[in-house]
Amino acid sequence: MKLVINSPRGTADIYGEDIKYRDFINNAARTIFKIFNFNELITPAFEYTEVFSRSIGEETDIVQKEMYTFNDKKGRSLTLRPEGTAAVVRAAVEKKMFGSGNLPIKLFYIGNMFRYERPQKGRMREFWQLGVEALGSDNPVLDAEIIWMLNLIFKRLGFKNLVLLVNSIGCLKCRKSFIQEFKKYLEPKKAGLCGDCIKRLKNNPLRIFDCKVGGCAEIAQKGPKISGYLCSSCKTHFKDLTDALSSLSVDYKISDSLVRGFEYYTKTVFEIISNDLESAQNALGGGGRYDNLIGQFGGPELPAIGFAVGIDRTIMLMKDLGIGYGPDTKNIRAYLVSLNDECKGYMLEILRLLRDSGISCDINYTSRSMKAEIKKAEKLEFDIIAFLGEDELKNDSVTIKDLKDFKQYTVSKKEIVGKIFEIAGRI
Repeated sequence: MKLVINSPRGTADIYGEDIKYRDFINNAARTIFKIFNFNELITPAFEYTEVFSRSIGEETDIVQKEMYTFNDKKGRSLTLRPEGTAAVVRAAVEKKMFGSGNLPIKLFYIGNMFRYERPQKGRMREFWQLGVEALGSDNPVLDAEIIWMLNLIFKRLGFKNLVLLVNSIGCLKCRKSFIQEFKKYLEPKKAGLCGDCIKRLKNNPLRIFDCKVGGCAEIAQKGPKISGYLCSSCKTHFKDLTDALSSLSVDYKISDSLVRGFEYYTKTVFEIISNDLESAQNALGGGGRYDNLIGQFGGPELPAIGFAVGIDRTIMLMKDLGIGYGPDTKNIRAYLVSLNDECKGYMLEILRLLRDSGISCDINYTSRSMKAEIKKAEKLEFDIIAFLGEDELKNDSVTIKDLKDFKQYTVSKKEIVGKIFEIAGRI
């Protein structure tokens, strides 16, 4: 008899047109990541189990039911990575990436993940994700950048009718008060919850918002809103985020019922959906802020934020919507510096203008002297540094310094893109 060997259930061989789609998505994402000054990190396909169980949450479905966990020959518990964030944070702490002083550390990853769940359309046991993590800053402008980047990826891929949902789930302190009231609201309604949500009510009630069974999510959405329990710091952070999104001309919608399933999330959470798809299958990607996870891994008490996108699911949705694949673009590098707080909104306008033109650039998240900013730009190998101060804001202009020959130019806002391409030798 012939030996018939099939691929394991929940896995797939990738070839033909799917390779072209995959390359298109990865190349488009890599181009955008470089424009936003993110660097690639490749982590192992498996980690010590505690990396995921402690960060994701012991009571989550992933840890309880879906992780591929096994003991090696020396009895050590290892787990195939079910998501990317915990592994990136572990690597950053272990390699002491925070010692450089150039925060935030901006990293992206593209790799395969593993979860033991029932295979179905758009959900496999081995699946591929791309994502970003920005470690070391709580600046709400960084939150806006991350959300803008997620939106830009799907626009570049050809998706239409996109909706960005944003919310704040508060810090650990103010969220505790909300959860107490939320539990009080849900207790008399337990009979209407599914079995899993009755368990979640005790250990992780926010997950009820994500439940796809029966009317659990609907019950949760009719309860108290977390926005009413945010502390003053979280309220200010969220307002600054939405102001920054407006400055970047990024459309968004506040969703009181939006949460993220992992326990490490704090403050900002977000998701991008397509109105061209059925409601149960319209989520394209999402993420949030996690301000306590780095410290839990033994690193410094630093905040962070990131997002993840499912590559296999994105290919499936592109096919469903008749979206083809095409070429990516190249980019150049510039460092944008705001010399005072009054220039923050103007800086974001310029940032959007440069990145929309395919110019790889970053901004200063903490105010330092001009000399220090030039030194940082040189260390990070930027080609050009652009300054925005009181005069530039008043005159709707930008001062550009070529870091190769140190020639300096002051140009109008509408001339900046052309000048940078000219300096870079692109024209």
